[in-house]
Amino acid sequence: MAVELKRLVEKVANYDISLIAGEKGLRNIVSWVHMVETEDASCFLDGKEIAFITGVGLKEDNSLFRLVKTIFEHNASGIIINIGPFIEDIPSEIISFCNDNSFPLFTVPWKIHLAEIIKIFCSTISKDEQHALQISSAFKNAILFPKQEELYTVYLSQNGFMPSWCYNACAIRIADENDSVPAINRLESICFGLENYLTHHKHKLFATFPNNDEILVVIANHTSDECKKVTDDIISYLELSLAKNESYLIGVGRATKSIRCLFKSYNQAHAIQKLNRNSSSKNSNISYNDMGLYRLLIGIEDPDIIRDYYANTLKPLEEYDKANSSDLCKILKTYLLHDGSVKETADELFVHRNTINYKLNKISELLDADLSSMETRVQLYLAFKLESIL
Repeated sequence: MAVELKRLVEKVANYDISLIAGEKGLRNIVSWVHMVETEDASCFLDGKEIAFITGVGLKEDNSLFRLVKTIFEHNASGIIINIGPFIEDIPSEIISFCNDNSFPLFTVPWKIHLAEIIKIFCSTISKDEQHALQISSAFKNAILFPKQEELYTVYLSQNGFMPSWCYNACAIRIADENDSVPAINRLESICFGLENYLTHHKHKLFATFPNNDEILVVIANHTSDECKKVTDDIISYLELSLAKNESYLIGVGRATKSIRCLFKSYNQAHAIQKLNRNSSSKNSNISYNDMGLYRLLIGIEDPDIIRDYYANTLKPLEEYDKANSSDLCKILKTYLLHDGSVKETADELFVHRNTINYKLNKISELLDADLSSMETRVQLYLAFKLESIL
């Protein structure tokens, strides 16, 4: 877990700490602290640390500026400089650099022991991390072991998540251009940023955390309109923050009656996410409330039922297409989408009506089905819908 820099600094407000530059970066998140006295030492930064400098390692003029610049280039969240015998003041070029790059720079007088500030920072980050891990573990238990309420209800209640509230699960899958999921540290970084973003947009009563190879956001005690606002802001953050080679899939499950049904909302979110993955227009529908007919289909808990239904309807046609390099499935799907209109089917596919009629007769023969029957067309239409969630 990480903590917003502004919040950390507020914890040490009585230690004569002063913001000198980079005010626009106060929303940066801090994952840990690090003493960095030389440019060589900056290579140990992993990113998102707050760097402390006393100046004891500086040997040359202008070396402080190079050190600050190097720390910034290693993706630190900010710098705290101890003003004293090694660094008497902050040169204007450093102040300009930090302001231009929204890189927070603080100073504390020599009389203040940096160890005390470091201790407070580390304690705050560690407590937040432990707190976040306990909450995420409780929500994961609610999803995996819903009947074992002792694994999650007490702890969630103690942290402001009441069992009787409604909950929506939002499942987010991040992938690169090769459809590979990022490493866990990247998912954690996205989580930290997302939490920070939602908090600053005045959202409360939510939890966000990595869950296996995805990000899970649990939205608590929200109306449907409020949940939509949270979801819209999640999408806004993803659009703004993901790398150019990264994309996302998102699904939001139905609001539960209580925490005990969170697993249902989670399963729905995954089904919607999978639908979007198979769709030509990604994330066209992300919420259970927007899914229309799919609201019924994704409620089928036994996947064998879906596979059996598909095997007894469309699978013979699919196998015929593969064996003969034909397009009968495409013809049938287009025909059904146009409410059984041969003319509209022919117009969309740019083929003659006689060709469509010939192929429809072939489909009827292969499936032993009467395509003029509304009941038959409904059964086949459902089969195509179920195909996308297999």
